[in-house]
Amino acid sequence: MRYKGTWLVIACVILLFGYTTSLFGWGFSERDRETVNLQTFLISDFGDEKDQTNNLVWKARFSRFAKPSNIMDPQSPVDPEACNSDYFQGKPLGIPEEMEQRQKWVFGVKAQYVRKGYNYVEIIPYHLARAGVDANGKPSNVGELKETNVTLVGVVKTLDMWVWGGNYNYWLEFYLRDYKGFLHRIPAGDIKYVGWKNLRTTVPGYVPQAQNHVPFLKPLKLEMIKLWSHPEERVDQFYVYFDYLQVQTDVYLERFNGDDLANNRW
Repeated sequence: MRYKGTWLVIACVILLFGYTTSLFGWGFSERDRETVNLQTFLISDFGDEKDQTNNLVWKARFSRFAKPSNIMDPQSPVDPEACNSDYFQGKPLGIPEEMEQRQKWVFGVKAQYVRKGYNYVEIIPYHLARAGVDANGKPSNVGELKETNVTLVGVVKTLDMWVWGGNYNYWLEFYLRDYKGFLHRIPAGDIKYVGWKNLRTTVPGYVPQAQNHVPFLKPLKLEMIKLWSHPEERVDQFYVYFDYLQVQTDVYLERFNGDDLANNRW
């Protein structure tokens, strides 16, 4: 029995080592597997220059018990006066100084529900066929919209985002899809606080972002940001605002003779 236990441990170590090394396929030599180049990239500024350049807008989608427009008909559309999303002027104190002057807009969501429970709001990225602004420079979120996702850069280590909380008992999650098609739910913490706060979360090592074959890197895609209410929280009002989503990521990629062909798309 002692030997069986020893072999079991050895087998587990081998499997773990094989799985771990498969996560670092962008460095195919032993030396370069341990080389990193950590950088920070802005993913979304929620209505400012980055999103407008990429024709990216955000909209909210509400769960089953969101307040309906006709309270006597639960199947009627969501009441836009109770549940909605839009862009507002504002910015947190603490974003990088070189970017602070360009930040004007934040993305806000309000919600009401008809019963307590695990209510939720999904914050979805959309591609706008034609980006535009109104007379005040406010980003347009109407027009020909197509639900999309946001491709993250490199091998992501952490995500962080500024979130304005109104002391509501909710928590936040990022939903990331890997290259195999699996969706990963990454908790980012509670938002039961007042004012702006930078929430940061680590992407677990088991989320695949690379392979051992060329091309090595397999970027993650951000599918949505999701907010959940605790069952005891009030349902008659909820407000939240978002700004400045960025990633800390490893962009190192080992060079080799012919790497210009690595990312060819046939």
